[in-house]
Amino acid sequence: MTMPAQVPLGECVPPNTRHAVSVSLPTWEDNVDYEKGDPRVLGRMRCLSFIYNQAPKQQESTLPPYALPKPGQVRIVQYMAEPVNKKAAALDAMSAVLDQHVAIYCVLFPEDLFPLAKQYWQHTGNGISGRLADYCLHIERVNEECELDASPHYRASGSGARRGTVSETTLEAVSPVIAAGADLEADAYLEERFGRNVSAKYAAEMKSALRRRIAGALTEDEQKHGAQVERGVAGLSTDDVFLTATGMSAVFFAHQALLQMRQAKSVCFGFPYTDTLKILQKFGPGAYFLGNGEGNDYDELERILELHTQDGKEPILAIFTECPSNPLLKTADLPRLRALADRFGVALVVDETIGSFANIDALGWADIVVSSLTKVFSGDSNVMGGSIVLNPSSALYTQLHSAMKVAFEDLMWCEDAIFLERNSRDFMRRVVKINHNALVIAELLHSSVKVANVAYPKFTTPENYQRIMRPTADAGYGGLLSVVFVGGERASQQFFDSLLCCKGPSLGTNFTLASPYTILAHFTELEWAAQYGVSANLVRISVGLEPQAELVSMFQAALDAISEA
Repeated sequence: MTMPAQVPLGECVPPNTRHAVSVSLPTWEDNVDYEKGDPRVLGRMRCLSFIYNQAPKQQESTLPPYALPKPGQVRIVQYMAEPVNKKAAALDAMSAVLDQHVAIYCVLFPEDLFPLAKQYWQHTGNGISGRLADYCLHIERVNEECELDASPHYRASGSGARRGTVSETTLEAVSPVIAAGADLEADAYLEERFGRNVSAKYAAEMKSALRRRIAGALTEDEQKHGAQVERGVAGLSTDDVFLTATGMSAVFFAHQALLQMRQAKSVCFGFPYTDTLKILQKFGPGAYFLGNGEGNDYDELERILELHTQDGKEPILAIFTECPSNPLLKTADLPRLRALADRFGVALVVDETIGSFANIDALGWADIVVSSLTKVFSGDSNVMGGSIVLNPSSALYTQLHSAMKVAFEDLMWCEDAIFLERNSRDFMRRVVKINHNALVIAELLHSSVKVANVAYPKFTTPENYQRIMRPTADAGYGGLLSVVFVGGERASQQFFDSLLCCKGPSLGTNFTLASPYTILAHFTELEWAAQYGVSANLVRISVGLEPQAELVSMFQAALDAISEA
């Protein structure tokens, strides 16, 4: 796989990818200035992976005047995206994605509440995807053209829903608008005609294929494509797999399902990705945080569980942990956590995103396994998704399945499911190569006198990782590692700026991707993160599929760029 040595600041990663999930921040200074809100950096952002830059256009064009909130109010408005001229839509590939309307919900609030609204959007991962936004905007453009000769809009009373009625609008009237969406249609045509995608009308079948792939219940044809993996849990079926719009949405819905069973605190064991902890703390009764995830934290966990069995206290709801953790790559002792969970009647939830079910067996120990499918499962960095898997052998299985029926909502947009299914067909083959490449780079860095520490499952709590490692020749330690240098921030900056790979947030990509993780994830709480061993100077690296010799040369050159103190 060949990628540009340096993607310009603010451009999509990968380049020229409309729905890329990462954005280029190629220097250490760029990352710091991004967190500071410097216009030099923010003004260069061209990627749609954060707040969708077409949203203001959608608000202006779709919301009726009475929907706008009064000062101090918050209002939710339902908007229905549906072509008003079926004949015209039938000629338009973008409009013909679905045979039914799509409902989205617009939350309107005073500007001073934006930070709070952004937290909900960021933590839960339940915002609309870029492809869904594209679809709604395109339908709106087609409808507006159709309405040139149409009667006035009517609005459903009380609901805020908007539809249109048309008179004898001709097909010719919509041709300029169809032409305006030509780029989007061309993308769809090329993917479906020459690529590996299928038409969006087959999205339901593709979601079934994804659930089979995750459950390991694959057809013979799918096995031939190299996507096979045995989950090692008796009775596991596609009914136990739930697809979500993002990885964070998987964590959110898993927690919400547990709260359906009982309103109680959870425990976050180990230092997790930032939004996981926020979900546990903010969406329910709260959580205990045992951020070291090793040593005395096991004794403290047992003390907390015991404390909540005493009179007047609600028993702990669940233990959440990552295997391995992001960014420290620590693996919890899952057998020990399982024993505690059984003893005290709590659920064990494991996020396997970093290890992936290609390398580790988390489901054999957990009641629930969550994962971000955006990462190595997809690999192409152009679609988001997540999954929740229930363990049918769990004592809580029946309760959890019932709770999921109440708490869960399938929010994965059909086109995203198509791309995710396509990208993941060679998931297992890619993981094997990434495992080999990452091991070579981890050992290269580990052997350097300029490196203070390499966080990588082979070196970090290795006995815990190896205990849950799949007993197959292809299983490895995954593609993620973090490095801290002897020379501190100066050395980290020199190494990072000299590393000729893509730089930006995300991980699990088919190409090597690096970021100063702590700067991006914990810029306002660096001292707090440092208490748990998460250095402000940490560089996180997701190793990709590039030829091994090229990777070694690239990383050695970056090490050589670190000057002597």
